[in-house]
Amino acid sequence: MKSVKIQAPATSANVGPGYDIFALALKEPFDQVELTLNDSGTISIEIINDIQNIPTNPQDNTAGLAAMELFRLKKINHGLKIRILKFMCSGGGMGTTGASAAATIYGLNKLLNLQLAPNEMIDFARKGEVASGGSPHADNVAAAILGGFVLVKSYNPIDVLKLELPETPVVLAAIRKSQRTTRGFITYEIGQEKLKEQMARCSRVIHAIHIGDMEEFGSAISVDYIHEPVRGAAIPGYWGTKKKVLAAGAYGCTISGGGSSVIAFCSTEKQDEIAELMEKDFSSNPNYSKTYKTFTSNKGVQIID
Repeated sequence: MKSVKIQAPATSANVGPGYDIFALALKEPFDQVELTLNDSGTISIEIINDIQNIPTNPQDNTAGLAAMELFRLKKINHGLKIRILKFMCSGGGMGTTGASAAATIYGLNKLLNLQLAPNEMIDFARKGEVASGGSPHADNVAAAILGGFVLVKSYNPIDVLKLELPETPVVLAAIRKSQRTTRGFITYEIGQEKLKEQMARCSRVIHAIHIGDMEEFGSAISVDYIHEPVRGAAIPGYWGTKKKVLAAGAYGCTISGGGSSVIAFCSTEKQDEIAELMEKDFSSNPNYSKTYKTFTSNKGVQIID
């Protein structure tokens, strides 16, 4: 097999209190990645439907960098053409960079018959994330590869646990970031009381998933003291809209990934109302892209025809 096409889901990372630890996969939207091995000895990248000036230099692209790391450590001398078909906006907290890296490593594992374990694929894919956010975080790529809700149990070595989620309606207001990353502004100096509540809420999230209670899940993810204060301040109207969304009956509402997108979990009956509310409030933002009505998904990357 010389070529393969992979579909990789959008993901929402930093879920509530789980900064760089919790993430989940979404049914839609998704990107597709086509990989073709060749004898050029180089990695080239082509991007279709690119409206965000995504870099095509392999060192500056998450898919390219992940492939470079895999080839280097596995001493692989093949050339590779990576063709990325974009169906979701970049830079909007939807895990698009993680999707590209995850699809590339998953596809190369199949093409080259490397028989990598899931944690090994996650470890290679996360190294591609350095090209985007400057940090090899594992949450987005783990959710993209495994699907469902993922918990990063350890970073050294990488060890990720997947938990199955009930299929739950999601509303995602996709808003592109006005700056590349806000990671450098985030601090862990939140004080003893907030730290205790942060840890308690992480426990509540896992408990809620175990018992299949998405209302409890939503309540647990709606407060965060680490990244939400920084990233919420960068989204005009975020705090007011969040209050409206929760008052309208959403189970929970928080920032998706690295921002500036906003995600809410709700019942089927409330999905249209909450989508209309979020679109009305955020559509005046010049960086607003689209409001998606989708669902959580237990499926990760998959090979397609």
